[in-house]
Amino acid sequence: MNLRKNGLYLFLTALIFSFFMGRANAATLADIREELARYQTEPAARAAQIVRDLRRVRDIEEGLARQYDIPVSEVLRYEYELNGIINTYYSIHFLQKRVGTDNNFILDDARLNELAAAKPPYPFTFYLNVIEDIDNCRQSFLSWQENLARYRENLRSLSERKGEIEKEYRLCREKSSLSTENRLKYNFALLIIKAKLEHCYADYTFYESSMKIAMQESSELKEKLDTLEPIIKNVRENLDFSQEDFSLLDSKVDAKVRLLDSTLVMLNDKFDRLSEARRRVEFQTDFAKYWIPTEQKLVEDETLLVLDLVEIWSATRLTWRSMDDLLSGKLTLKERRDLQGRTNALFEQCRVNLKFVNEDLQDLRRVAQEVTRRFGEDGWLKTKEEISMRNEFRANIDARMNRYLSYIMMLGEMSGQFEILLAETERMIGEANTDDKIESIWRDNVGGLLDMEVWSIDDYPITAKKLSLALIIFLFGLLVTHYAVALTRRHFERRSEHISRHSSLLIQNIVFYLGLIVSFLITLWMLHIPLTAFAFMGGAAAIAIGLGTQKIMGDTLSGILLLFQRKLRIGDEVVIGDTHGIVAEITLQNTVLVCQQSRHLIIPNSKVLESPVLNLTLNNSLSRTEISVSIGYDSNVSQAMGIIREVLSENPNVLKTPPFRIILSEFEDSAIKFTAFFFIDLSNVFESNVQSAVRMSILEAFREHNIEIPFPQTEVKIKE
Repeated sequence: MNLRKNGLYLFLTALIFSFFMGRANAATLADIREELARYQTEPAARAAQIVRDLRRVRDIEEGLARQYDIPVSEVLRYEYELNGIINTYYSIHFLQKRVGTDNNFILDDARLNELAAAKPPYPFTFYLNVIEDIDNCRQSFLSWQENLARYRENLRSLSERKGEIEKEYRLCREKSSLSTENRLKYNFALLIIKAKLEHCYADYTFYESSMKIAMQESSELKEKLDTLEPIIKNVRENLDFSQEDFSLLDSKVDAKVRLLDSTLVMLNDKFDRLSEARRRVEFQTDFAKYWIPTEQKLVEDETLLVLDLVEIWSATRLTWRSMDDLLSGKLTLKERRDLQGRTNALFEQCRVNLKFVNEDLQDLRRVAQEVTRRFGEDGWLKTKEEISMRNEFRANIDARMNRYLSYIMMLGEMSGQFEILLAETERMIGEANTDDKIESIWRDNVGGLLDMEVWSIDDYPITAKKLSLALIIFLFGLLVTHYAVALTRRHFERRSEHISRHSSLLIQNIVFYLGLIVSFLITLWMLHIPLTAFAFMGGAAAIAIGLGTQKIMGDTLSGILLLFQRKLRIGDEVVIGDTHGIVAEITLQNTVLVCQQSRHLIIPNSKVLESPVLNLTLNNSLSRTEISVSIGYDSNVSQAMGIIREVLSENPNVLKTPPFRIILSEFEDSAIKFTAFFFIDLSNVFESNVQSAVRMSILEAFREHNIEIPFPQTEVKIKE
């Protein structure tokens, strides 16, 4: 204890001595400025040094106050200034590392390149993404511009404040030199003023570094905006509003609405349970009297908010469709202004709901604090049921806070969509006069002829423009289809070793019919003819045509199934019913087989599906076959096996890989039986032909070498 007191006394003495020595050495403002300027170049090291000084001061706060005859609050004021300097120096250190580095937080170069590389026509979802990127860049650019103005104002204020602090330092230094009685107080005041001056210098450096970053960020964002402007202009000119885009966007809205609907169901159930609990006598404890009405009020507020969110999410679909009408030039000037008013009202509704969400979050915070303050300790609650209810209430508050954060994200997303529509509406309103003139010129001249109605289907007018363009597109589609089929055929002919003839034919048929269907559908789409328009044929005509083409349609559907099921392929050896052959061709109507007599058998596809089919090469064209040969017991077994081996080796249809195998399979009554196993390729030959050729060769070789093929014989012995 004495050692600690002595150490403290020595430290205080050294500190006082340093103050007097500092005063004796006349720390002028010029010296201080030079010292502070040096600190700005090494902010992290200076911050670490001040942290160590601050720890020492905190250890002797009371002692310093007594020694200098000052209140402890003055020592704490000095510590406050040191804390501010530490934070500023570390902030400077962080900012100085950022200066000169690229910031890709809003929009990186890869994204810019991706947008620039996109080719028209552009889908509506792509347009929304580009608009959102531009809006993010613009908002960030404006924010940095505001920051620049604020930084300049702060630097100006700091320059003035620095002059005032230096003036204060000179006056205090003068008083310290003239007063002997209060010199210690003035020296400590000089220490505080110097800390304030250092804080001012550090803040000045901080805002200078911030200005550099702001200027760098503003410059980069300005370049990105300049790059995005021609991109969005090109996108607007080449937009493709497809149903797939709107279906994707609608599915996004439906997912959000379903989530909110499930939340509404949960809230309604919770409210009903709370109402039931409120009527039960056993729940009328002090905590229950607070918990039940409070939670009911929270449930009511959240329910109203969720209902508003559902309504606004539904309005986003109208926003996207209105964007289609707006950018397509379908709206008059008056309709554009009406759209602007509706969208602005929706945007304000989002802002109001954001305000409500923030207020509800504050209510949740206050309720959580109230529960902790009044019922935080288990001893304050009388029963385990109350403890359980309190814990459940706390869990509900936490879950509700998480849901409110998701509501904030939803409102931000919807607000962004409304902002985009507002900006586009304002732009289109500004261009309305020019557009109206161009539209009038077109309508009064060429547009009048092209818009002449040729005929109509119900309420769908078919104009000369639509008819001409649809016919051109249909013919062009047919040309492209035939060209694609030819390219496909030539491509697979060059790669015949890698793809089967069946796959080649299948792909060619798919390309042809797909091209035909797409061309036809595009033509219908160009003419705005719905498929229901073909109902004009009437029921009787449809029945007559259906009966007349029943067999053809059955064969066609069967052909499609055969092509896609791949149970029958070109080159397969099959047995269809009683017919054995190799599949030569599969069309939409018939299947062609090459039989053993090289005759072509044409079988309707419906018959193929109805008949039992044995595909000998379904999984692999290689097939293992076998033949059996018998010799007499007096014959040379090794010689016979060698002859069989030689015959199999010389036959070109017997595959060498996998290798053949010959075994002595059985001792019969009159002969020794050999079995030869070998593989053949059924895509080239028939199995029976190969077996016959091998047997003929073995028979000739056995006769040449006098090897007997015995016939069955029986010896009968009579026992006397």
